[in-house]
Amino acid sequence: MSGRSSKSSSSNNSNSTPTTITATTNVTPTKTEPNIQLIEKLAAQPIPIVLPPSYKPEAKYEKYLNQLVGKTIMSAALISKTPGNKLKNALMAQKGLLIKLNESKLIVDAIAKDRLHLELVSISGTKYVITTVKEKSFYGLNSNLTIGGGIVIVVLEKCVLVALFAASVLPSESIPYVENFVQNTILN
Repeated sequence: MSGRSSKSSSSNNSNSTPTTITATTNVTPTKTEPNIQLIEKLAAQPIPIVLPPSYKPEAKYEKYLNQLVGKTIMSAALISKTPGNKLKNALMAQKGLLIKLNESKLIVDAIAKDRLHLELVSISGTKYVITTVKEKSFYGLNSNLTIGGGIVIVVLEKCVLVALFAASVLPSESIPYVENFVQNTILN
């Protein structure tokens, strides 16, 4: 019996080691069912998405410009009438151009002083000559005649819309397009 018990103990020892290894490798993770009640409870609760204040107004202004820019208008910007010391405070939105802080301030100041038609308007380093002045609008052409194109500036209630058109588009097409867009599209 002692031989047998040593055999069985040795077989137990040899079996216990692989059994332990086998037990860890053969253990399958138990599949848990999703907690339907918890999912429904979480789905019923609204998740507030808090954006920084600087991003909230830009969405509607960018949407406005996205509707404007296309075949007739190649780029546009909305400039606040009360620009701050930072570009994000002065520039409400822009599409297709990179307007600088000092350029936006000069435009707003020149409009406030009724001197925009007396100065060259600079947008992204390109100079425009104002050729036509209306009550709330200014139209001009690129001072570099080899490049061509022009500018339409419309003074709105809270901001100034600056739209640029390419040389391939006639002013007689782009100006009414911008004026009609401003008149027919509500900017809250």
